[in-house]
Amino acid sequence: MQRNYELIMAGSGGQGLVFLSSLLAQAVIEDGGNVAQTQSYGIAQRGGFISAEIVASDEEILFQQVVKPSLVVVLHECAGSRYDAVAAPVLYDSSLLAEKSRPNNWKGVPFSLIAADLNAPKAANMAALGAIIQTVPVASLDAVAAVVERRFAPAVAKINLTAVKNGMSAAKQVSQGGRS
Repeated sequence: MQRNYELIMAGSGGQGLVFLSSLLAQAVIEDGGNVAQTQSYGIAQRGGFISAEIVASDEEILFQQVVKPSLVVVLHECAGSRYDAVAAPVLYDSSLLAEKSRPNNWKGVPFSLIAADLNAPKAANMAALGAIIQTVPVASLDAVAAVVERRFAPAVAKINLTAVKNGMSAAKQVSQGGRS
């Protein structure tokens, strides 16, 4: 697979966005790709706006920041309308962000609801990870699974992988014109 993706993940500090981006970066490496991962947050990490970026490629990465995103994931309202002008698909947590008029490229996926249904509210970022790899093939499910299994105890890895797979299913349903 030819890989050249630029991803932005945005939300509120404490939602596990930096962790999500580092896990995804490891999965890209697991699949044999090159990756640069960065994050940006204000003076208050928990509760304030935070973003994490990934640039993934099969070639050498010369510029480590996102210029033209392939995908944006928004997990909290604090991201506001920052990404309204982005041409790329924007996946947002429809279980947290209020329904309102959004650009056509914004698609709601209930990341937090997926996690709550698993009785694991902290796994919303893992549901988002599943939606990411379903929407853009930046890393394979096998690579994500390998990284998750290395980083978590077996019981937690199982829940997180279920969240990833449920996030993939929800994103697939949304991309086919359904509501998740």
